[in-house]
Amino acid sequence: MLKKLSRYYHTLKHLKPIQIRYQLWYRLRNKFFPVQYPEGIETPNFQKLKLASFPNQQSHYLDDNHFEFLNLEQNFKDEVNWNYLGHGKLWTYHLNYFDYLHQPEMDWETGKALIESFIEDPQNRPEGMEPYPISLRTINWIKFLAKHDRYPQELVDALYTKYQVLTKKVEYHLLGNHLLENGFSLLFGAVFFRDEKLTSLTKKILKPELEEQVLEDGAHFELSPMYHVILLQRALDGYNLLINNKHDLQDVEEELKEVIQKMVNWLHTIMFSNGDIPMLNDSTGGQALEPKAILNYAKQLGFAPQYIHLKESGYRKFEFGDIEMVADVGEVGPTYQPGHSHSDTLSFVLYHQEKPLIVDRGISTYEKNQSREEERGTASHNTVMVNGNEQTDVWGGFRVGRRAKPVIITDEEKQLKATHTGYEDLGIHNIREWKISGKELEITDEINGSQTEAIAYIHLHPDVEPIKIEEGVFKLKNLTLVLGNYVSVSVEAYPFCLGFNKTQQAQRFVITFNKSLKTTLII
Repeated sequence: MLKKLSRYYHTLKHLKPIQIRYQLWYRLRNKFFPVQYPEGIETPNFQKLKLASFPNQQSHYLDDNHFEFLNLEQNFKDEVNWNYLGHGKLWTYHLNYFDYLHQPEMDWETGKALIESFIEDPQNRPEGMEPYPISLRTINWIKFLAKHDRYPQELVDALYTKYQVLTKKVEYHLLGNHLLENGFSLLFGAVFFRDEKLTSLTKKILKPELEEQVLEDGAHFELSPMYHVILLQRALDGYNLLINNKHDLQDVEEELKEVIQKMVNWLHTIMFSNGDIPMLNDSTGGQALEPKAILNYAKQLGFAPQYIHLKESGYRKFEFGDIEMVADVGEVGPTYQPGHSHSDTLSFVLYHQEKPLIVDRGISTYEKNQSREEERGTASHNTVMVNGNEQTDVWGGFRVGRRAKPVIITDEEKQLKATHTGYEDLGIHNIREWKISGKELEITDEINGSQTEAIAYIHLHPDVEPIKIEEGVFKLKNLTLVLGNYVSVSVEAYPFCLGFNKTQQAQRFVITFNKSLKTTLII
């Protein structure tokens, strides 16, 4: 009972007052007088939009009401069930986003027919009428109309009505990327309809949220490279809209221009030379577009990437020889909405010769189940677990209780040293140092305090099969891994996540040690 109370305390104490206020208000409102889908609203005049070409989305509509999201297919045959929950709520959300309107093979007639199917019975769209799907769907509908320069009044009316719903459901109870997506949608509505209310709400949300959510080094503050790519694309779409059409949002345009350049720089810096992003925190394959496609889109709109020094995001990147490594010495963040954070302090991922070698396990689900808990847990990352305790208490799918706070000790070009407070209640500190020396990467772990067992994990990519040379020495492709001061080492299988609902067996090292461990990678 005390442990449960402590978990709730450490989870709730970080919430902002606005989150608590709107959580209570929305729960009461939904119970006693929920927002109704309005009818008979007079749609204002709209302006036909001009947009520079934007990237195609991935192909998820397979023709004839046949869809594939999250690596799960569903054929609806005669009629799309927009409320289908057979593959989980996230799958239904994707169905309702309408990203597939922008896949290469989508034509006007097919896209229009799908939109018309959705608006046939708007009162019966519970998932579709939630604010996050509304936000993404309205952006996609407007982009689709603008791309084809066709504006059927029925579709325009449906768009305006959905904005009336969104203005009453802005996600102040969640904040974070959800509120930012609400803001981007309102931006599209404000410009398309030249609507004063939508314009006012756009200004209220977008400028302050962009200022807060994009850190000084350019990272999105939820610290998921995948969401960074998604939100950068959304920011570029918003900028594309503003520079090509009449509007009353000059302050927002200027803010977007500034933060996009920062986000472009951060992505360019943290991205591996083969175009991959490190799959840290909630990141996985198949959700965001290829980073290089987004950077090309940015260049088209006038943003040239620059290499920067990573700082506020807590990520650090090292390059030497054919090695590229990203280390995580950042905080769980943001403090009031850490739903996409993992217990991964002092973890790292490493590429050799443009191929993944040491990887993060990744994620395969957002469902509240054992897999979700394990994928967020300490043992799924390339870091140290002490006495079976989590560094950070991740729970409930998207909750975080007690959390590790990192402390950087040394931050230099070829050396990074840090500790964290995750085991402080146990009287224990884990200190990790990465040091580049010639053609070697030395990783030293120290445990200060009394403990019974420390375990370091190293997760290998599925294409990497470790070959034991002798005790504590392993061949990893063209690299040699040498372990020192360990008590025992074993190689075991784990499920590497290729995307949602898709895993592949891979191997990881489980290394037991006492006070210290030295791990050396030799080129």
